[in-house]
Amino acid sequence: ATIGATLSVGYSLRLARHLFFGQPREAEPYARAHDPAFGMWAAPAVLTLLAVLLGLIPMLLAGPLVGAVTGAVIGGAAPEFDLALWHGVNLALILSLIAVAGGVLLLWQHARLLTLWERAGLPDAKQMYERTIGFADTWVRKAIVATHTPSLQRMLLASFAVIVALVIDGAMAGGGVFTGSRLGLPASPPAIIAWVLLIAATAAVVNDSRNRFRVLIYISVIGLIVSLAFAQLSAPDLALTQISVEVVTILLLLLALNLLPKDPPLLSAAPRKWRDGALAIVGGVLIGGVAWAMLTRDPGASIAAYHLANAKPGGGGTNVVNVILVDFRAFDTLGEIIVLGIAGLGIFALLDTTAVGAAGARLRRWREDMPHSPERHPMMLLMASRIVLPLTLTVGIFLFLRGHNQPGGGFIAALVVAIAFLVQYLAAGFDWSDARRRFSEHRLIAWGVLTAMATGLGAVVFGANFLTSTFDYFTLPLIGEFELTSAMLFDVGVFLTVFGAVMLALAQLSHIAQRAARAHAATLADGKDAP
Repeated sequence: ATIGATLSVGYSLRLARHLFFGQPREAEPYARAHDPAFGMWAAPAVLTLLAVLLGLIPMLLAGPLVGAVTGAVIGGAAPEFDLALWHGVNLALILSLIAVAGGVLLLWQHARLLTLWERAGLPDAKQMYERTIGFADTWVRKAIVATHTPSLQRMLLASFAVIVALVIDGAMAGGGVFTGSRLGLPASPPAIIAWVLLIAATAAVVNDSRNRFRVLIYISVIGLIVSLAFAQLSAPDLALTQISVEVVTILLLLLALNLLPKDPPLLSAAPRKWRDGALAIVGGVLIGGVAWAMLTRDPGASIAAYHLANAKPGGGGTNVVNVILVDFRAFDTLGEIIVLGIAGLGIFALLDTTAVGAAGARLRRWREDMPHSPERHPMMLLMASRIVLPLTLTVGIFLFLRGHNQPGGGFIAALVVAIAFLVQYLAAGFDWSDARRRFSEHRLIAWGVLTAMATGLGAVVFGANFLTSTFDYFTLPLIGEFELTSAMLFDVGVFLTVFGAVMLALAQLSHIAQRAARAHAATLADGKDAP
């Protein structure tokens, strides 16, 4: 370490000497040089000042952070430590002085050492470094070309090979036993029927893959069966989330399918289909085998007991799933809603360019090839949507308020409310619904993320860790005692972000449909006006 530090001091001093005291190699670039403006040097100056202060008073500035990080790593109170600029004459100081003196000596004798190096005929370190980097770059590029291929089949084949290796390794580590000792649950007749329907719907998706509309119906059946499975396995939060996501996805895909041909072109020949089918079967068997091996194994030590025991006293809620999302693992949830917001904005940016370039040309050539009802906005659907809207909003608010103690929460409530608005857009049309819209999807996403982050920063203001929640009980006349948690504000942020992202995708898809219809109408009008 001392030798490395000596070399670091030597080349750092040489760099500083050439930079500040050396002669310029070319006069022209230096003639145009000037002092940077305030905005350019202010940020480095602040960092430099903080670094100097950290060196002068490290215990005051860095001590609490070091203690918190150390305690989090070792799982307890941090041991006693002391950060200071001066610790007296000790071994570390002596080695540092040796490194500095050695670096100064290297700088002083640099010319002589360079001459001796050249006379000795030793290899050039720079050339050795560049050759090593070039060799590594060549083989890395070959590996990237071999693995990062646009062929889905090759990627799946590589994935299956890894899964096979993991299965074999796991079986060998477990003494060659593929099935564990954990007892399974008895299959009831409804579960068997649902399982058969799931397989039938999946097979229908494969068999009827060229008809997008029917495939969408089959996928909705699969999602419904998965939701029922979650409910059967005592996971109501997952069931509500699955069914809500399924409905939102199906409605948005219906809007997207309106802009796509009803029957896509044939993409694969028969031999390729057989190959793809074989890969799919192998993959299904492998994934099923891994799932079977994992589900029949003894789970061993689990953190579920900790969450069950601390959900109420630590997070103030009896719904362990929601407490985990907005309290114990709130940082993960914050990252997820940020990603969701970015995805919504990405959809907006991608779809907003459809009116220009090649995409705009294809949009102007778009033709409807699916039969439509002669009644553009069916009266029954329109009136039913008006009645359902306030009821759905009430259900969404109910799910949001009960989410900390019963199945629900901000994510599910946002999807339920989004479904209500999606139905309005489908029933009454985009123009009618958009004219009555009083919110901006972009601002909803921004306010959602900011609200969630502000909740975490509020905990820091009161001396707690980021995103630490608190709760208390209050009493009001006619209402009685009720609980309020700071995690509710975090859940508000989740609600706003999810709702804003879904509505932004809906708005952009509707705008595309409007552009396509107007372009098609303009094309027809031009054809009629032409002589």
